[in-house]
Amino acid sequence: DALPILMTVATMTNTTWTYTCKVCKMIRTALSIAFVGLIAFGESAGRARAAAELSRQGFHKEARALMLSPREYGKDV
Repeated sequence: DALPILMTVATMTNTTWTYTCKVCKMIRTALSIAFVGLIAFGESAGRARAAAELSRQGFHKEARALMLSPREYGKDV
């Protein structure tokens, strides 16, 4: 009668594997979001430094274009 109460090794392994997979998936998602945020922050800081340097050198129009529309900067300037 005690046999149904005991978990077999296969059931225990399956349960543990499912739980750790969920935890790993949450960790992977959080790390992915943090990595994308870090890249975006670095790009923003780099653009700000570049715009500051352009402005310092007298290229005010280019610095303004770089900060206001960074994705389109290289196309028309």
